[in-house]
Amino acid sequence: MHQATSAQGQHGTDTGTGPATEPGSPAWWRARYAERDRRRPRQGGLTLDRITAGALELTDREGLEALTMRRLGDHLQVRHTSLYRHVASREELLIETVDHMLGEIRLPSLDGDWRAALERGAREFRRVLAAHPAVVPLLTTGQLLGPNALRARDHALGQLLAHGWAPRSAVHVYLTVTHFVIGAVVLDSGGAARTAGQRAAMAELFAALSPRTHPVVHRHAELLNSLDSDTEFEFGLRALLHGLGHLHAEGDTA
Repeated sequence: MHQATSAQGQHGTDTGTGPATEPGSPAWWRARYAERDRRRPRQGGLTLDRITAGALELTDREGLEALTMRRLGDHLQVRHTSLYRHVASREELLIETVDHMLGEIRLPSLDGDWRAALERGAREFRRVLAAHPAVVPLLTTGQLLGPNALRARDHALGQLLAHGWAPRSAVHVYLTVTHFVIGAVVLDSGGAARTAGQRAAMAELFAALSPRTHPVVHRHAELLNSLDSDTEFEFGLRALLHGLGHLHAEGDTA
């Protein structure tokens, strides 16, 4: 997502960015926000939301490699050149599609305990990411600064502040939980998640190892491969929030 292949000059896009502005960067997003404030939507015309929704549908069905401007135009039944009024390149399309995906997150209520709310939010974040595995690798290629990403960030930080966290600590907590969820889903989408059959095969491998060279792995061969990704995620999330709860109780202001 960071290697720009802008079609801006060729197609006369009015996205408001220049060739020196890296797509996905803070400067690029500033220009995007300013341009959106100026633009009046055309009645019945093609919208960025329709474009990114179509891009997500296409990617879910056929994979990230299938997502090209021409292929998306066919999917939406529009001329692919009309897409360039909203996104100057495939790279910009990918960035906007990631943010569209994040718009599916149902933000948890501010009511109740902060820990329970964060737990619900983390599970919801994971649910949305897991529903779009082809898009997940894009999460690690840049900062999440689109309107839906900032909506979730604003909500989570506001929740923590409302429950007594100091601002600096609230930021630490938000980033720690967010990165935990992203890391877990990236591993799962990249093939680290194991089916029951794969876990059984791993257990057989470990059991076949020499107890002289790998005594602990050999002894616990079955246990090491008994947990699925859901169980691992839930344990890690509870452990993380439990530790953060102790910091909060101690009045941490890191």
